[in-house]
Amino acid sequence: MLNFERVKISHEDPAARVKSFTLEPVREYSTEEATAEASRCIGCNICTQACPASLDIGGYIKSTAVGDPAQTVRIVFENLPFPAIIGRVCTHLCEDICVLYDTGGPIAIRHLKRYAADQFPDYGKILDLPRKKFVGKRVAVIGGGPSGLTAAFYLTIQGVRVTLFEKLPALGGFMKTGIPRYRLPQETLDKEIGFITSQGVDVHLGTEIGKDIQFSQIMNEYDAVYMAVGNQTPHMTGTPGSDAVNVMHATEFLRKASFGEHVDVGKNVAIIGGGFTANDSSRTSLRLGAKNVVIMYRRRDVDRPGYPTMNADEELEEAEEENVKYVWEVTPFEYVKEGNRVTKLRYWQNEMVAEKGGRAKPVPIKDKVLEMDVDLVIEATGQETDYSFMGDEFAKMLRLTPHGQPIVDENNMTSIPGLFSGGDSTNSNRDLISAVRDADLAVNGILQYLNAMDQVSEEWLPILDRWKKYSPVSAKIAYAERGM
Repeated sequence: MLNFERVKISHEDPAARVKSFTLEPVREYSTEEATAEASRCIGCNICTQACPASLDIGGYIKSTAVGDPAQTVRIVFENLPFPAIIGRVCTHLCEDICVLYDTGGPIAIRHLKRYAADQFPDYGKILDLPRKKFVGKRVAVIGGGPSGLTAAFYLTIQGVRVTLFEKLPALGGFMKTGIPRYRLPQETLDKEIGFITSQGVDVHLGTEIGKDIQFSQIMNEYDAVYMAVGNQTPHMTGTPGSDAVNVMHATEFLRKASFGEHVDVGKNVAIIGGGFTANDSSRTSLRLGAKNVVIMYRRRDVDRPGYPTMNADEELEEAEEENVKYVWEVTPFEYVKEGNRVTKLRYWQNEMVAEKGGRAKPVPIKDKVLEMDVDLVIEATGQETDYSFMGDEFAKMLRLTPHGQPIVDENNMTSIPGLFSGGDSTNSNRDLISAVRDADLAVNGILQYLNAMDQVSEEWLPILDRWKKYSPVSAKIAYAERGM
């Protein structure tokens, strides 16, 4: 008799994991567990239709079910070079749309990918990459995050000479600086980023465009440019008192923690914002020694960024297991300072007021002032992209949406011929798997722009759209309609 119950995903003890950056909260499937879980799949492949990167999910679940994790990894590499990373931190909208959701639970797609990838320290031993023959073209990639690295990999293995410029002293972008090591271990980053660069990518770390090398020089010296710069500029609230030394943006906080810099979190930490970055900041604060960590969000829990998705609920559940506290529907209006440090945070409770045809609006109830003691305030309030590195000439040529994102065509080429763009600076999803999708589009577009399609290995071109009918939005709707 078929067993449709999901194989349980085990978690480490919350009391133990909050003391460690090396203990992953979620335990990996054993071979027996992975095989059993993959064997539940009925092969409909609706999941692929919700995947931004169009992975052949049904195909690699089947290979896992028959005990062939190497084939699983090969299938994933048809679209992305990060199976172990994605297997840990993907938003997995594919699971939200799984037809087995209400019949035993969705297939644990993300965990199966992690299991398969972790079986192989060196992907080169199981992948039959094409023999590189230089096609006579040079491409610059600006930004060493997931989108830039993906583009660099697929272009390099096709014989394009790729030079990657990264401002920070390490590759990985937000995977390195924004996702804590307890969720994404350093050895996992090293394995997958190292495999990509080993293909022949020319990497320049600690190189800031506009300062160490001019953008105009890059545009002149390379046949095409892929810009994957992310959102580097923190968006601060400007709350009175935010100039204190113990107020910082979440991106700065997580970056310092990632690079091992000392951050004095004290005992009481308040985090402003309700998204994934707020959750990561809260759990990182606990691991740095904080005792009381509170996330404050101006709207309801059902309005938080990323919801409704299974991923958003999982992250909230894990944070609550670690005793992170959530305070919904509040507006901080003053950080009370003593000297140059904040000691208290003052806030109002909000009332959610329905607006005709729109999202409910938080309106502060100002007749009662609430307070809490704080030793550190972290603002997880979003980031913006700064294009000043391009210089005035090219910045004026770059057409942007009203939200400040480059306007791109179907190949992710911008309004500047030969300049392609992708990742968090370009798409509104702002997640890793969508950044990979942008790179896949750009790789095909760049090769066409360079008139090099007749020289490439077609089997190693990223596959753009398999059986597309639904979308990531459809997955969120499917999850919401279950009344979760």
